[in-house]
Amino acid sequence: MGHYFDLFRMKSTAAKADVFYLMSGMWKTSAERFFLWIGGFRPSELLKVLVPQLDPLTDSQHFEVYNLRQSCQQAEDALSQGMDRLQSIVAEAVAAGNLGEGIYFSQISTAMEKLEAFVSFVNQADHLRQETLQQMSRILTIRQAARGLLALGEYFQRLRALSSLWATRPREPA
Repeated sequence: MGHYFDLFRMKSTAAKADVFYLMSGMWKTSAERFFLWIGGFRPSELLKVLVPQLDPLTDSQHFEVYNLRQSCQQAEDALSQGMDRLQSIVAEAVAAGNLGEGIYFSQISTAMEKLEAFVSFVNQADHLRQETLQQMSRILTIRQAARGLLALGEYFQRLRALSSLWATRPREPA
C-alpha cells in the first residue's frame, strides 16, 4: 500500500509539472492507455477484476465491496462529467474570437487558467483510487488484501503483455 501511496504523491507532483503528459499516459503501453481514466485506473472497474481473485468473501465483505463499487462508480461519473464540462469550456475559449482581435489573447488567457483545473481532476481521481485501496484493505483480511495487491500487479503486468503481443502481431502490408 505504501508503494501505491508513494505513486500517488509522485503523480501529484508530475501533474503540476505537465498534467497532459500524465493524463495521456505516454509512459504506458498502448493497452494500458486504452484503459486509462484521468491518469490512472478506474477504481470500480478494478474492483470488478479483483473481487473474483479474493474468494472466498463473507456475505458482509461482498456487501461492503458492492457498496464500495457503487460509490466509486458515482464518484467516477461525477469526475467524468466535470472533466467533460471543463474540456468543453476550454474548447469554447480557444475557438471563440478572431485571431486579429485583441480579445483573442484574453480568451487564451482564460483557457490557460481553466487548464489548471485539470491538475485538480487528476488529484481527485488519484484520491478516489487511494481511498478505494484503503477501503479494500479495511474490508479484507490481511491475507485477502495481500492476494488483492498481488492480483492488481498481475493485472497490470497482463495489460503490458497484451500490449506487447499486439505490437508484435503479424500484419498485412498497408
